[in-house]
Parts: sequence; structure tokens; C-alpha cells
Amino acid sequence: MPTVLPVTELQRNMAALTDEAMRTKEPIYLTRRGKAAVVLLDAAEYDREMSYRKAIIEREKSVYAGISRGHEELRRGESVSLDETLSQLADKWSL
Repeated sequence: MPTVLPVTELQRNMAALTDEAMRTKEPIYLTRRGKAAVVLLDAAEYDREMSYRKAIIEREKSVYAGISRGHEELRRGESVSLDETLSQLADKWSL
């Protein structure tokens, strides 16, 4: 369960909340007027999360580029039928 505190708690106990975020590696959600305003998170944990996010985005870009290349090959008539592909695989693997 995430920690949720009013932003005034950060003003009163910045050092303690910073220590807690660094110790637990969990985000601390700070609210203003009952609504989420900011999140306090250990810097190393933030960097790790951002590197995961970047890796996912790069992977999605790569998949999208591959799909786009496939569509372009189809448009140019450079495709191979399923029957032909299965036949090539059967020959290759002696099936």
C-alpha cells in the first residue's frame, strides 16, 4: 500500500520522509487539498524505473518499425505465401 500524505508533511518532516523513500524504495504520494500533487521517490529507484520505461519504448519502436517494413514489403509485392513458407520450413527441418 503506497504512503499518501499531505504536502505539508513534507514541509514538516523533509529529512524523515527522504530517509523513508530511500530506505523503502517506494514512492510517497503527497497531496494538496486531497488530490495527488507530487511523488517523492528515491533517485536510484527513479533512474531504474526510467531505464525500464526507456527500454520498453525502444522495444515498441523496434516492433513498430518491423511491422511497417512488413507492410511496405507487402505493398511492393515482396511477400511469401504461407504455403511456400511452410514448404521451405519443412524442407529445411526435414519435416
